[in-house]
Amino acid sequence: MSKKDAILDVAEIAGKTAISLIPVGGALATAIYDTVKGNALAKRQEQWQRTLEDRISKIEETLESIGNNELFTTALVKATELAMRTSREEKMSYLANAVISSLAPNIDEEKLIIYLDLLDKYTISHIKIIKFFNNPTHFAKASNSPYMVGSPTTVLFQAFPELDTVLFKKVYKDLYIDGMVTTENLNITVTGSAMVAKRTTELGDDFLRFILGSATK
Repeated sequence: MSKKDAILDVAEIAGKTAISLIPVGGALATAIYDTVKGNALAKRQEQWQRTLEDRISKIEETLESIGNNELFTTALVKATELAMRTSREEKMSYLANAVISSLAPNIDEEKLIIYLDLLDKYTISHIKIIKFFNNPTHFAKASNSPYMVGSPTTVLFQAFPELDTVLFKKVYKDLYIDGMVTTENLNITVTGSAMVAKRTTELGDDFLRFILGSATK
């Protein structure tokens, strides 16, 4: 057996060692951190690089221009840090879009930081809800169901049945407090047209463009 093979065998055995067999006093925490770093974090890093390269390869910029762009640098560094905090590929996709959006002429550093912080804070459910209330009629048409009277949430949960109904109030409250949506209380009965009325604010619309990659267009 070669030295390289022996090292790989030892690493594999160590990786399968029961946590209860690792002595405490620092060794356990170190072993866990090393395992996470070598597996989960490495996978996230690879996924982030692939996603980011896909976005950057489509922009019409030179390496020199983006290398000297202070906003792009800020976005790249911060988004890379945030990407390591999630395992969701969809969230990484939004972060990569945000990096590209930093090249838009209407983006300044203050807006960039605020939007990236919001993106870090928001879950996929937050973003689904913003997207829905930005254009509810799109989802209503997709469901092919007529609406006469009811709650705006009826259409929302038909469009996204996977949303957690228990956490919904908390998620929606976050969006209202952050100024992303106009309506504070959705526990209302309205007409069919009001059920599919747009409820995002100008801020919500702009944030959505930022994370969807349309801010540069």
